[in-house]
Amino acid sequence: MATKKIAKKAVKKATNKFDFSDSVKAIKTSAKKVNKEMMEVTEEVVEDIKENGGQLKEVAVSTVKKVYNKTYDTVAETVSMKNISKTTKNINAYTLKTAEELVDGAIVNGEKWQGVATKAVKGGLKLAAKQQDIVFDTLETVKGQFAYTAKRFKKLVSNN
Repeated sequence: MATKKIAKKAVKKATNKFDFSDSVKAIKTSAKKVNKEMMEVTEEVVEDIKENGGQLKEVAVSTVKKVYNKTYDTVAETVSMKNISKTTKNINAYTLKTAEELVDGAIVNGEKWQGVATKAVKGGLKLAAKQQDIVFDTLETVKGQFAYTAKRFKKLVSNN
């Protein structure tokens, strides 16, 4: 608390030593001059706009009319029945061409897949035939072993 009082006293002494009042007056005076000049320039610009406003309006209206007319002519040319018909024919031709390309591609790819499926079926049939041969060979071997085992068993049983 005591340090706060000491600090406040030091600030008051320092403030009393420096006098900024002349600087503040000079700043206020300059600001008023600048503000007055800005107002004068603004009034001059407004007067110029009032005087030349008619000319500005005429130039703007003329420019807008020219642009409008050019745009209208361009749109009128583009939207004519001849161009619409021509564009429609071009779109139809492109659509037909694209559809034909899609169908041709589907046929070519279908033929390829049909070839793959045919190979798979043939390979599967060959594999099934080989497996069938293996099964019959195994059955014949087992049959032969049973026959041989049956003979041996008869021998063993009949010898006793």
